[in-house]
Amino acid sequence: MELLLTDEQRQLQDSVSRMFAQAGGVKRTRSLRGKAGGFDREIHARMGAEGLFGILVPAELGGLELGLTEVALVMIEVGRALAPEPIAETIVAAHVLTQSGDAALREVLFEQVVGGQRIVVPAFADRRVGARPAGAVIGDRLDGVLSQAPHAAVADGFLIETGARATAALCHVGSDSAGLGIASVAMVDGRCYGRLRLDGVVARRVADNAGVEAAYDLALFAAAAELVGVMSAAHDMTVEYLKTRQQFGKLIGSFQALQHRAADDLARLVSARSFVFQVAGQGLPLSSAMASALKVHCGDKALEVTKSAIQLHGAIGFTDEHDIGLYLKRAMWLSTWLGNAAVHRTRYMAMQV
Repeated sequence: MELLLTDEQRQLQDSVSRMFAQAGGVKRTRSLRGKAGGFDREIHARMGAEGLFGILVPAELGGLELGLTEVALVMIEVGRALAPEPIAETIVAAHVLTQSGDAALREVLFEQVVGGQRIVVPAFADRRVGARPAGAVIGDRLDGVLSQAPHAAVADGFLIETGARATAALCHVGSDSAGLGIASVAMVDGRCYGRLRLDGVVARRVADNAGVEAAYDLALFAAAAELVGVMSAAHDMTVEYLKTRQQFGKLIGSFQALQHRAADDLARLVSARSFVFQVAGQGLPLSSAMASALKVHCGDKALEVTKSAIQLHGAIGFTDEHDIGLYLKRAMWLSTWLGNAAVHRTRYMAMQV
């Protein structure tokens, strides 16, 4: 499916691309690896000021009231630039807050989250088969452990998934809440995630079970779109390398075997991009089965394309100094984030019974 963009969609995509380029592109991302926070709050606030976190927010609440296609266009540019800001997480959080029945909480959080001044990130439970629930709800208090909470060390709050599947909920917990412990761990992509330990933490319910699944499916969609951006940039970088690198007195791009491999990678990229826009065209609410199928497909294709990119670059591609490796590492992380292929194949099959 080849997407024909409207003028407004093209302007949206171009504005996000320019913003990241002006901020420093991948060079900026490399410079932020391993540093406290790991992202630029000014860039995050700028995106909020331009309304990008309100893509799915109704116009009467000050949002852009657009759709999944626009979310995909933004997240593809995020992937291309390897932008480290919690963009997908904020889009999901803003969407959850608009659906929340807690008007008081929405009034306190919503404007600052959408505006980019406050970082509130979803922290979903471990979806592996047999994994325990993230936390048990005891009245309005939470006990339990959550792993891999994004940007945990610098987040202002979390939307924590709690309880067993049938009774799951999303509950808001402030980062300064009594009884909340946060331990940060660096992952393969150089970004820090947190392990949350909850010991009688006071929380406020934001969404019920249906809201949890809707938020989770939206997060899967955003991750899949980002994977398309990651593999797209890696493929473009590789094609340019094939056009300039010489071996045995010839441009390596003139070797037919490498041309065929690059063509195969392009086919993988096109199939993933097409799948993203096909799912986007169905609109909200997302089909949980399609969200899982999309995450598996884009994760598999991104790993294939980025691994191929490393090999086509030769020895230089294996060095940490070359940017092509950053794309592989991001694809490795995103392909497992929110559940790996095995998790989502199991989830998809369970929904077909």
